[in-house]
Amino acid sequence: MSDVNRHSGTDSEHKDRLALELLIASARFTRTLGRIPGVQYSTVAWRVLAELERHPARISELAQQQRVAQPTMTALVQRLESENWLRRAPDPEDGRATLVSVTPEGRAALAEYRRTAAAAVDPHLAELSDFDRATLARAAELLQQLTERIEAPSG
Repeated sequence: MSDVNRHSGTDSEHKDRLALELLIASARFTRTLGRIPGVQYSTVAWRVLAELERHPARISELAQQQRVAQPTMTALVQRLESENWLRRAPDPEDGRATLVSVTPEGRAALAEYRRTAAAAVDPHLAELSDFDRATLARAAELLQQLTERIEAPSG
């Protein structure tokens, strides 16, 4: 999008466009990194591991977060469990339910995936100017802050 188009219109239109551009760019970036050669699992699997790295969850919660059917999430959890990346345990708040958590092996696999993805990006970052790399570093910080605001409970 040209600078003229980007900055024309009302402030409200500009804010709406910025949110849309962030969404499109980040989604495309994520999809692109999901196609790294040699990576055996889907981006959904890595997102589930990342979510469970933050805190254990029920399969139903994971399915809802990832927008997949519960049987699909159950199958993914079973597959990741067979790799010893996840484990299930009784939910202390409801003995009928189980919580899924990431294992040390799962954390290591997630860290390796992140290193592999970062290694795919690094050569392209090296082609950028110092100013552009600094701008992206600041954008990453701001994107993290924005994500935390969006995730924070309202009220």
